Amino acid sequence: MEIWTHAEDLLDLSAFSELRLGEDLDDLPQIHPHFFFAPLKDRPQDPILEAIKLSQAQPTPNVRDERRKKELLSSVDARLPKELAILTTDLGGLNEVGSGEEGDEGRPRSPLSFWSSVLESQRQATGNTLSWDRLRPTHTHRASTTAFLSEQDDAVLASARYRLDPESSQTAHVVSAEELHRSLQMTVIGTSSGLFRWDDLSERFLYAAEGSRNLRIRERDEVISRSIVERFLTIGTLLRRLEEFIKALQLRTVKDGPTVHALAHALSTVLIYLRETLVKTSASDDTGLFASVWSKYAPYEDILHAISDLYGRGQDVSPNVYPELISSPIVIISIIYKHLALHLERRSNGTISAIFAYILDATSKGYLHEVGVSVGYGGQPRKQPTKLHQEREQYFGLEDEDEQAEEDILEALEGVQTNFPDFFPKPLLDLLPTAQKSLILLRHAQPDHPLLGQESKDKRVRWLWSEQDILAEWNETQHVNVETSNSSSTPTLPVQLSTTTYKPEIAAQFHVFDMAPGDFITQSALQVVDKSTSILDSFIQRFAAPLPSITPTLPHLTALVFHKLLEHASALSTTLLAIFLTSSNNLNLQLHLSLLRSYLLVTLPAFKSKLLEALFSDAGEYGVDASPHGMSLRSARRRRSKAKAKTREREGESKQPWAVGISANLLEREVWPPVSGDLSFFLRTVIVDSVNMGWEVDEVQHVVLEEAVWRVGFAIRDLPVGGGRERWMNPLCIEALDFLYMDYKPPRPMDVLISPHILSKYHRIFAFILRLFRVECAVKSLFRMTRLAAGNPLFPTLVNSRRMVLHFQFIAQSFVSTLSSYVFDTAIGGNFDPFLEQLSASSPSSSSSSSSSPTSPISATAPPPTSTESASRFSDVFELASAHSVLLDRILTACLLRSGQKAVGELLRQALELVLEFCVVMGELQRERVKEWEAAGMVEDVYRRFRSKMTTFVKVLKNLVDKGPTSAMAAWSFEGASVTGMQQPTGGTAALAHLLVRLDMGAWWTGAA
Repeated sequence: MEIWTHAEDLLDLSAFSELRLGEDLDDLPQIHPHFFFAPLKDRPQDPILEAIKLSQAQPTPNVRDERRKKELLSSVDARLPKELAILTTDLGGLNEVGSGEEGDEGRPRSPLSFWSSVLESQRQATGNTLSWDRLRPTHTHRASTTAFLSEQDDAVLASARYRLDPESSQTAHVVSAEELHRSLQMTVIGTSSGLFRWDDLSERFLYAAEGSRNLRIRERDEVISRSIVERFLTIGTLLRRLEEFIKALQLRTVKDGPTVHALAHALSTVLIYLRETLVKTSASDDTGLFASVWSKYAPYEDILHAISDLYGRGQDVSPNVYPELISSPIVIISIIYKHLALHLERRSNGTISAIFAYILDATSKGYLHEVGVSVGYGGQPRKQPTKLHQEREQYFGLEDEDEQAEEDILEALEGVQTNFPDFFPKPLLDLLPTAQKSLILLRHAQPDHPLLGQESKDKRVRWLWSEQDILAEWNETQHVNVETSNSSSTPTLPVQLSTTTYKPEIAAQFHVFDMAPGDFITQSALQVVDKSTSILDSFIQRFAAPLPSITPTLPHLTALVFHKLLEHASALSTTLLAIFLTSSNNLNLQLHLSLLRSYLLVTLPAFKSKLLEALFSDAGEYGVDASPHGMSLRSARRRRSKAKAKTREREGESKQPWAVGISANLLEREVWPPVSGDLSFFLRTVIVDSVNMGWEVDEVQHVVLEEAVWRVGFAIRDLPVGGGRERWMNPLCIEALDFLYMDYKPPRPMDVLISPHILSKYHRIFAFILRLFRVECAVKSLFRMTRLAAGNPLFPTLVNSRRMVLHFQFIAQSFVSTLSSYVFDTAIGGNFDPFLEQLSASSPSSSSSSSSSPTSPISATAPPPTSTESASRFSDVFELASAHSVLLDRILTACLLRSGQKAVGELLRQALELVLEFCVVMGELQRERVKEWEAAGMVEDVYRRFRSKMTTFVKVLKNLVDKGPTSAMAAWSFEGASVTGMQQPTGGTAALAHLLVRLDMGAWWTGAA
C-alpha cells in the first residue's frame, strides 16, 4: 500500500489511464525528483526587479503585528518543551528575574517575552541552533563566533542552568575559587585538605563538608564545578593508591625475590618525581583561569592512569577486587614490557613511555644479570649445596669427590632454568637452556677455558633507551667504527693528566696523586643525597620517543639489547661442541663412538673372534672344550689329562639336551645362567686380548684407547620377573644369553652424549647380535654334524628325511647368513659409518688426527675428513646427542627391534628360533638320544612351521617396505655418494628394502606360497 501510494505521488494515474495503445510516449508526464529546480521561463531575467518584489512581499522586522503577537502568546504553552513549562506557571515571581538584558523600552524582560522571542526567532531563523547572541533584540542576524551556551560567559551559563533547575543548588557547598585552589594544591599530591579527605575504605578522596554531597564554585553550578574538581581528585586518588601499593610491595618477604623490591623502588622513584613535578606545577597556577589550570594537569592524569592500570589499581576498581601481585620475576617484567610496547605502539605521550621504560629498566636489571650469569655472561653461577649433600657432610663426613662431582652434574643439568619472559628473542629462548647445560659441562671438561672468566661489569645486559646509545650499539654489531663526541655514559670530571707513566691497570687511579692540591673536586662520602628523581628526569629527557628508525619497534630494540648475550650463548655451545669433537684428551667423542661400535655392536674382528670363542661353539659333537682357552687356569690344567674321560662320563650322565651353538664350557656345571667367577675372569680376558690385538705396534696409543680396557666391560643383567623368566633360564631357547650385556663408562662430562638411555639402545642391539651369533654357530655345528656323519648318515634308513634335512639345512644357512650380513653391513655399517664421517666433517681440518677412520674402528689416528666444509653441522652437544640417539633408532628400526615393529620383529625371532630348534633336534639325533623315526617327525614339523613363518614374515616385510618412505628399488640409491661427496646413511625403514631384496631374491618365498 505504501509503495502504491508513493507511486501515485510520482505519477498521475488518471493521466496514465487515458493513454491508448499506439500513442506517442512523449505525451507522458515527466517524473521529477523530490528536490527539483524548475527551469527558468523563456523570457529575459531582471534580477534587480525580482529583488525589489521579494523585499516588498516580506514585512520589516521593526513592524509589530499585535494580532500576530497575541497568537504567539496563546500558543506559548503548546510550543514550549515540558522541561520549560515552569516558566509559564508563576509569571509574577519570575518577572522580577531578568536575563540582564533590556527591551526596547529599557524595562527588564519577562520570561514569557523572553521565550516568545525565542519562538519568534526560531520561526524567522534559517537554522535550528539557538544562542544568546541570536536571541538578543539587537541581533544583526550575522554569523556568531559560537552557537553553544556552554561556551558563553560563566555567569551567563550559570544563570541559564539555574533557570532550568533552581532547586539543585540548595544542598551544594559553595566555595570561592581561591579556597578551592588551596585545597586542590594539597589533594593533587595525595594529601587530605579542608575540602577533601582520604577514605581508607574506598581508597578515594571524598568531600569533607558535612551534610553536602556536592561542591559548587561561586558563580558556577555543580556540573561545571564537578568537572573542574574531578581531574584533581583523580590525580590525588591515583597517587595515593600508588603509594599504598608501594607500601604493600615493601612489606614483601625476602622469599619473593629481589625483583619485587626493585619494582617497589622504581615505583617509589616515579611517585616522588610526580609529586615534585606537581608541586612545581601548582606553584605557577592562575586561580582566576581554571580552564588553563585544568588543562595543565591533563598529562599527569594520563600518566597516573597508565601506571595504575599496570597492576589493576585504577580509579574505577574497588579495593576489595584488587588483583593479587604474582611475585615471579618473569610475570612482573613481562607485564611491564607489554604495557610499554602498547604505549609505544599507540604513540602515547613520550613521558608515559619514558616512565614505563624506566620502570622496566630498574625492575629487570637484577633478573637480566642473573640470566647472563646462568650462561657465564658477566660472572659464573654460584654452586648452591643441596640439602642431601649437607646431610651427608654432617653425618657421614666428606664423600668421594668423583661421586660427588657426578651427582652435581646430574643435579645441575636437571635444575637448569627453562622458563623465560616471552619478550626474549626467539633464538635466545631456544638457546638459553642449552647454553646453561653447556656451561655446566664446560666447567668439568675444561675448567681453565677463557669463557669461564671472572665477572666483568662490561658484560651486562643493559637496556638502551637513548638514540645515541642505540646507534652506538648498532654500529658495534655491524662492526662500524664511529667516533662520537657525546658519550652516553656518566660524565667524568676533568682531570689533568700527569706526565708520570703508570701501568695501564692502575693509571686511572694513581694519576689523582699527581694533581695539584684543590684540583680534584668530588662529593663527600658522608653526604647522603637522593638523586633518584634527578636520574629519572634525565632519563625522561634522554628517552628516544619515538624509537629511532634502526629499531622502530620494541621487539627490534629488544633483539639489539640481547644480541651480545645471544652471541655468548652461541659461542659457549659451539666451544663445548668443538672440545668434544677435537679434543686430544679422553673427551674425543669420535674415538668413544668407535669403541662403542667396535664392542657394543661387535664390529671389531678381534673382539668378535674372542667373543665367539668364549661364548659359542660350532663343534659337531657334544663335549667340553679341552683347549687352553678354558674357563680358568685350574680347569684348563684339569682338562688336559682327563678331557676324553670326562667327555664320555658326562655324555652318559648328562640328562639335559645339547644346547647347540653354546660353548660347552658354559654347560659344564649344568646350571643356567652360568654366573660364576670363572665366567667373569674369562670375559675380562676377552676384552683385554681384543684391545691388544686391535692396536698395531707402530701406532701411538690414544688416551681413549688406553682407557678402553676398563671403560668397556661385561655385566650380568638382573633376572626378569614374569613370563620371560623361564625362557631366560633355558639354554635351549634363543633368549638364553640375554642375561649378559656390555657396559660402557664414559667420562663424566660426556654423560650427555652417551647417556644411560642411549646405552640401553646399544644393549638391545647387543642382545640381538648375541642371538644371531648363537643361531649362526648352531647352523655351523649342523654342517659339521653332517660332515662327520658322511659314512654313517643321521637318517640311514629314511631317505626322504635325509633329503629334507639337507634342504632345510641349506635354506636355514642361507637365511641366517643373509640376515647376519645385512645387520652388520647395512643396518649398522650403513648408518654408523656416515655418522662418523659427518662428525669428521663437522670438526676443523686441523683436528682430523683425533677422528676415527671407518675402515679402522679403533685406530688412534685417521685421515682428514673428506668434506671440505669447515662449518659444524651441529649447533651444540645436545643436538649431537639427539643425532646419536636418532642413529641408534635407525639401527633398531633396521633390525626390527622397535616397539612399533613388535609384530614383524616377533616373526623374525620365531624364524630364528625354529632354525635353532632344528639344530637342537639334529644334535639330539647325533647323540642318539632320540630315535630315527622320532627325529624325522620332529624335523618335518619344524620344517613346515619354518616355511610358513618365513612366508608370512616376507609378506609382512614387503607390506612394511611398500608403506615406507621409499621403495625397494629407490632404497639402493642411498648407497651412493651425495653431491658433497659424503656417504648417505641407509636409514631405518629404508634399510628394510635391502633385507627384503636379499631374502626374497626372485620372489622365492612369496612365489612358494
